Amino acid sequence: MIRIGRRQVWWLIALATLLVVGAMEAGGQLRPLENAASDTRARLLRHEVPSNVVIIGIDAASLQALESWPWPRRHHATLMEQLGVANPRRVFLDIDFSAAAPLSLDDALFDAALARRRDFPVLLPTFFQYASSADEHLIVSKPLPRFARSVDLVGVNAAPGPDALTREWRNFWTLDGERMASIIDPEHRLPEEQPVPIDFSISPSSFTYVSYADVLAGRVSRELFNGRSVFVGATALELGDQIAVPVYGSLPGIVVQALAAETVNLGAPRAIPTWGSLLLLAMWIALAALLFDSSWRRNLGVLALLAAATVAVSAYAFTGSRLVLGCAAPMLAITLLFVAATVRSLDIQTWRALSYAIGMRRRDALLKSVVQSSTDCIVCIDDNGIIKTANPAASRLFACAAYDLVDEPIAKFITLLAGEGAGARLAALHGQIRECDARTLGGDVFPVEISVSRVRLNTERLHTAIVRDIRERRAQTRRLQHQATHDSLTSLPNRDALLAHLERGLAPDRSQPSIALLMLDLCRFKEVNDTLGHNVGDRVLCEVAQRFQRALGDRGFIARIGGDEFTVVLDQPHSAETIASTSQALADSLRAPIDVAGISIEVGVSIGIARFPQDASEAGTLLRHADVAMYLAKKRGTPYEYYDAANDENSVRKLAIGGELRSAIAGSQLQLHFQPQVNLRTGMVDSCEALVRWFHPTQGAIPPAEFIAIAESTDLIRPLTAWTLGAALTQVRAWRTRGVHVRIAVNLSARLLQDTGFPAQLQRLLEQSGVAAPSLELEITESAMMLDPARALRVIQEIHKLGVLISIDDFGTGYSSLGYLRDLPVHALKLDKSFVMGMRNNADDRIIVESTAQMAHAMRLELVAEGVETEWDAQFLAAAGYDYAQGYRYSGALPHDRCLAWIVEFNSTAMLAGGGDTTITTALRARSTADEVLPGLAARRR
Repeated sequence: MIRIGRRQVWWLIALATLLVVGAMEAGGQLRPLENAASDTRARLLRHEVPSNVVIIGIDAASLQALESWPWPRRHHATLMEQLGVANPRRVFLDIDFSAAAPLSLDDALFDAALARRRDFPVLLPTFFQYASSADEHLIVSKPLPRFARSVDLVGVNAAPGPDALTREWRNFWTLDGERMASIIDPEHRLPEEQPVPIDFSISPSSFTYVSYADVLAGRVSRELFNGRSVFVGATALELGDQIAVPVYGSLPGIVVQALAAETVNLGAPRAIPTWGSLLLLAMWIALAALLFDSSWRRNLGVLALLAAATVAVSAYAFTGSRLVLGCAAPMLAITLLFVAATVRSLDIQTWRALSYAIGMRRRDALLKSVVQSSTDCIVCIDDNGIIKTANPAASRLFACAAYDLVDEPIAKFITLLAGEGAGARLAALHGQIRECDARTLGGDVFPVEISVSRVRLNTERLHTAIVRDIRERRAQTRRLQHQATHDSLTSLPNRDALLAHLERGLAPDRSQPSIALLMLDLCRFKEVNDTLGHNVGDRVLCEVAQRFQRALGDRGFIARIGGDEFTVVLDQPHSAETIASTSQALADSLRAPIDVAGISIEVGVSIGIARFPQDASEAGTLLRHADVAMYLAKKRGTPYEYYDAANDENSVRKLAIGGELRSAIAGSQLQLHFQPQVNLRTGMVDSCEALVRWFHPTQGAIPPAEFIAIAESTDLIRPLTAWTLGAALTQVRAWRTRGVHVRIAVNLSARLLQDTGFPAQLQRLLEQSGVAAPSLELEITESAMMLDPARALRVIQEIHKLGVLISIDDFGTGYSSLGYLRDLPVHALKLDKSFVMGMRNNADDRIIVESTAQMAHAMRLELVAEGVETEWDAQFLAAAGYDYAQGYRYSGALPHDRCLAWIVEFNSTAMLAGGGDTTITTALRARSTADEVLPGLAARRR
């Protein structure tokens, strides 16, 4: 195994440095550094040189004197005549002559001036450019042939480098296959197509500058041009002929070409070949490797010496021999060797210490950056409570400069730390987060959050306090609490706030012996929303809330708990009179119309009152009881009502019944009972009315008026009606199989008259049962037409088309309208029992009964009288012309089997007793006799 010593390793490092730097130089990576070095050298060596170049500038003064641009070529002809007399060495016109002039005379004058005999060459420019930014096709622009025959052509294109700066100028161009010299070497002294580095250490002030207009006007001595090179070109900024160059930023193109020509005239700079450059680099690296040793201080001196030598040698070679020696590669190489030598001189412990020091510095810088950029106030406090350091956020928080904080007691700014023993107070806060008040230097107090931690630095004990401004957080908390407990529309407290207020008022340690809760519900508000929209409704609610607040004043707590419902809590001891007066004031506040959107809107309020402790002992129950009382006020049309336990029981019962009715419809709890209708003309029973009965398993028989009203107020009326019709049709078919043919009448809800799908449902029921439509009669009330008469009329007409009979029930008690009787396809009227039961003792009732019969017969309608209780009633109705009688004179509502037996027995007895005479008098007389013979049957009937 070969052991490599430290010296061999060092030479290997030097070799690696040579390879790396040489590769970088050959690959062009060092070109930017070399350019920077050459630019610096040019700035340091900048000087004027004796020059035979005269620049005739097309400057701003010339443009102003000769006015329009481009100038007529007769001016250039005049210039050539002036210069021809002066006998210069050569004349270069850096002006585009590739297009004909607007006046042919101008071209002729210029052509004649060029063609005259002269002892000096005239050079005109040739240049190329791309057709467009997207087209790489080259377009070569040359002077017109008439001009070109008398002059020499030179290329004038610049060659910018990668950094867009022109640093060199080519001495030859190949255009359209033709080799063309440039202005810098018209005599072809340089090797062909050799880029010439421009010597920018030559100051542009080395040239003689004259104005084109002055030469043209003869104000310039001809001896100035004698034997000198004359360059004519644009120097005015507005002509845009500026070239970006190092050292000077930008120069006119004619000046840059003059600099390049002067560079060639003084001797074109020469670069040594690549192998020579590498050889010099290797020698320089070897010298540096020999001079560097294990002392970094000595190495630093060697580095400075070698760097100075590199710059001096490069400058001397350029100025003395026009030889270009690069500085970048040697400087980079010796720098790398210095770093390697320094690293090589460090031992392991030094490296560890250096790494630790760098790490600590980085960590300290990071921590300092975090502290300084933190938006939280961070202060360092000693054990005596004196502020030692503070970050910028502390200055902003306490509204003072940093020097006003340092060496000041923290208690001056944090009230929690005021008093003796600041160190103990700080220690007690260690690891905690506390909220307290802080004070600015100006005395303004604001809330903060502070956390303290202990720090031990050598023998000194310090405390770091982080203080946060929580004003915005508290404001946000207050906003959220307000949003959570207040209505967003009216800004009144909401349901949650109401319940919290009630819980406090009803707590065991309450100070109020009694509380009154008022539930307020607006009347006709739904109509406002439906008619004018929710925007108007919201404005109405805001106005109502303001009126309630004004009416209530400071006598209680008001809240909006949803929709158009408000609540008021009177939580001071009040008498019944005070509660009543407050309720009346709230109701009176809405007596004046509310003007919104140019409309005066009338709204009212119904108020329910529940009191603690007599009505409820907890908030939820008290709120429910007030709601029950409010609905009672709405039902009775009074401004306010007190809670009544009886009404509450009914309400609870209605809720229970409503919940169980659906199950009753689907189960077997409902039954149909039938009440016979006696034909007063035949004395026979040929129709009956179906009546629903509900036998609850625990509550027993529930009155029809109670559960039907509940069904009417919910959507249960639809399945209840469907069940009733299905059961009635089933019973019709069952009785017909027994030989009993009767028509069954079923009451139809007003809601079904608004259901356009009901006729189709009725048709399906008829088809499923197989019963003829005339066997079914639907009874409707006059008030059922009131909601939407046109819609109800269409539904009734559809039912009539099915063949189902329709009669008007409770005639005379609703909104009686002869127009409806005329338009509706009804076949019968059922006079309300209130007229029948009182007609024996009331002449007016008898008149109504008789007049109704006359009207019905005139309109070809059958008449049914309800509530027939006595024989006298039956005789009077028969005499008045009524067709049917229904009432307890004959039978109440019976189950289907008992009703069937009653019908069969009644009809049989009537026929047998009448001997074939079926008039009503004979039938009734026979029926009276049968009642005496069959007391048991009569008792069952009653």
